[in-house]
Parts: sequence; structure tokens; C-alpha cells
Amino acid sequence: MAHTLNTKSDWLSFRTDIEIHSLSFYLGKIHTQLGEMAKDFIKKVEDEAKEIEDDEEREQYYEWQQDEYWYYEAIFPQIFLNSFHTNAYSLLETEINHIATRIGEKKKQKFTVSDVRTGDYLDSAVYYIQKLTGIDAKKINRHCWNDLKDAQRLRNIIVHSNGSINKTSDISLAKKLNVYNESKKEVVITYVYCQNFLKNLKTFFTGIYKETKTGNHL
Repeated sequence: MAHTLNTKSDWLSFRTDIEIHSLSFYLGKIHTQLGEMAKDFIKKVEDEAKEIEDDEEREQYYEWQQDEYWYYEAIFPQIFLNSFHTNAYSLLETEINHIATRIGEKKKQKFTVSDVRTGDYLDSAVYYIQKLTGIDAKKINRHCWNDLKDAQRLRNIIVHSNGSINKTSDISLAKKLNVYNESKKEVVITYVYCQNFLKNLKTFFTGIYKETKTGNHL
């Protein structure tokens, strides 16, 4: 993350990069640690099972450990990754609002981004930026923007229904993004999806900062 910090735009871009990098580091660390916890549990079970001479008792012991193993293997990762996605999406809203607010302040606007009513924070900030600068963040990278809006829908499903899906359109979205658990009919965010979302955040903000710096809007 090499930066030349000469302008306000440079500093804001640097801060956003740091936030995204921190999330990426956190994601990798916790993902690794959860995997190690699962391996340690399996080793513990195997070591203890070796001490049980009776075959029937050993099988019963394995059955008793199944529930706890399931926590390490599936439940803990699901809780972490779903929560991670909601936090990462919050960063998107926070940073785009910082940019919009800074633009409004520089242009001495009395009408702030919080006064815009377009349905959600992301669209409001993008609309505000476009009105003051002519920059349409949606069109800087259309594919990236569409991915971010998909991420917004996933975030809403997780927050408002704890990941459970009923709508056909939501099921189609989750299947498209490979985050759908067919048997439970719910969103299960994956490690790969989180990695890709952070890459999209980086791409999105790189484009916005480039455009705003070129126009000296920050």
C-alpha cells in the first residue's frame, strides 16, 4: 500500500486502504485460527479414543463428540463469516459517507448527505456525490457496483432475518454468489466470498478517489 500523501484525497484514500487491509488481515487470521481449533479438537478426540479399549464404548465416545465437532467445523465459521460480512458492508457505507461529507464541506453546502432520501445510505451518498461533482460512482466500474449492491442485499437478509431466505429472488441471488445452504434455506457466507467482497471494496474506492482527486473535489 504505497501512498504519496500530499492532498486531502490522498489522506482519505490512505485511511480507507488501512481499514480494508485491517479487515483483510482479521479475516485471514480468524479463518486460520478456526481451522486450527477444529484440527486440535479432532486430535484431542483421536488421542482420547485410543485410550478406550472397548469398541462399543469407543463408538459411543465418537458419537458424543459429534455435536461439539459440528460447532468447530460449521457453526463457528458461519457465525464469524456472516458477522464479518455485515461489518465489512458497514465499512462501505461509512467510507462513502465520509467522502460525500468532505465534498459537501469543501463546497460549503448547507444541504448535507444526511438530508438526501433515496432509500439507503449507500445510494444517498452516491447521489450526493454525483450532484456536487458530476461523478457517478455507479458507472466508474459497473460490475463492481452491481457486486456491492448484491452484497447489500445479503447484508439485509443476514441482519433482518438472520440469514433465512423465503423469496425466490433472494434464493437466486444466494445461489449465484455460492452462499446458499439448500437444506437450511439460508445464507451462509463463505471465506472466498468475503475475500472477493474486500477486493470489490478496494476497486470501488480506488475509482472514486481517483475521480475526486482529478477534479479536486476533496
